[in-house]
Amino acid sequence: MKMKTKIILFHLVIAAMLFTSCQKDTDIFIPDTTSIGLDTNWVSSITDLAAVSEVKRLLRKENFLDSLDATAGGTVQTSEGLTVIVLPASLQLSNGQLATGKIYVETMLVKQRGDMVRLNKPTTSFGRILVSGGEIFVTIRKENEELHLAPGKTIYIKYNDSNPSSLMKLFYGDESDPQRFNWVQSTLNGSAAIGANSQGYEIVTDRLRWINCDYFADSLGSRVNVTASLPADYTNANTFVYLVFKDIKSVAGMYGDVASKKFSSSKVPNGKAAVVISITKKGTNSYYLGHETITTGQTSLNGVQTVPLKPQPTSLSDIKAYLSTL
Repeated sequence: MKMKTKIILFHLVIAAMLFTSCQKDTDIFIPDTTSIGLDTNWVSSITDLAAVSEVKRLLRKENFLDSLDATAGGTVQTSEGLTVIVLPASLQLSNGQLATGKIYVETMLVKQRGDMVRLNKPTTSFGRILVSGGEIFVTIRKENEELHLAPGKTIYIKYNDSNPSSLMKLFYGDESDPQRFNWVQSTLNGSAAIGANSQGYEIVTDRLRWINCDYFADSLGSRVNVTASLPADYTNANTFVYLVFKDIKSVAGMYGDVASKKFSSSKVPNGKAAVVISITKKGTNSYYLGHETITTGQTSLNGVQTVPLKPQPTSLSDIKAYLSTL
C-alpha cells in the first residue's frame, strides 16, 4: 500500500512540475513579429523595378497591331470600333526622310474608367478633372523606329459613341513625367480638330501617341483635396491609388507625397459620387485591393477629405474583374 502511495505521489509531483513548466512558458513575453520587417519606406524616385511599376505592367491592356504600306497609306479598323486613316506618304523617319515600305500601326481605344486605371491614364489636365469621350493611343513604327507625321500632315481617327457631346475638345498626352501623366489641350482650332455627330467622334490630329477628347468637369467652383489613409506598409513604391467618378467618365490619380506619406488628389469638384481605389503588389505574387465609395467633399476638414482604406488580398484576375465593373 505504501508503495502504491509513493507511486501516486511521484506521478502527482511530475504532473505538477509539467503544469508549472507549461504555466511559466505562457507567462514568458514573446514579441509579436508579424509587423517586423515590413517595408514602410517611401521613395523619391520610382524605378521600373519597383513593385508598383510591375503591377502596372501586369494590368496593362494589349494594343491592336496592324500593318500598312507607308507610301500608299491605308485604313486600320479594330474590334473596339476604332478607325485610323493614314494618308499616303505622310510619315517620316527621325532623319527627316519620308518612310516607305511596310509599317506597323499600334492602336488602342480606351472608353471605360477601369481601363483608364489599368493603363494609368487619368483624365486630368494640370490637376483639373476632365470628362473623357475616349482616350486613343496610336503609334506607328518601321522596324524598330517610331515614326512621326511629316510637317503639314495629319491623321484621321473616328469611333462610335452612343452619346457624343459637342463640348469635347482635343487633348494630347504629356508623357514627360512617367509618374504623373497629364493632358494638354491642343492649339488647333476646336472645330477643325474634333467633331461630334450622331454616330460618334471624328478627329483630325497632327500628333501621334496619346490623344483624348474631353471637356473640363467643373468651372473652377468649390474644390476638395481627397486623401487616402492606408496602413504604413502601403507606400508609393508598392501601391498606386485612383479616384474614380461614378456619374461622369473621369478618373484622377491620387499621387504619393514622400514628406507626408499620403496619397492624394487636389482640385476635386465637390458633391461627386466616386470610389477611392488602391492596388498594391507585395512580395513575389501577392496583390491587394482596397476600395471605398464616397461623396467628394461630404466629410472634409479644412478642405481635406480623408478616406480610410483596408486593402484585402486579391488575385490579379479578380482585380481586373473589379476594374471592369467601374
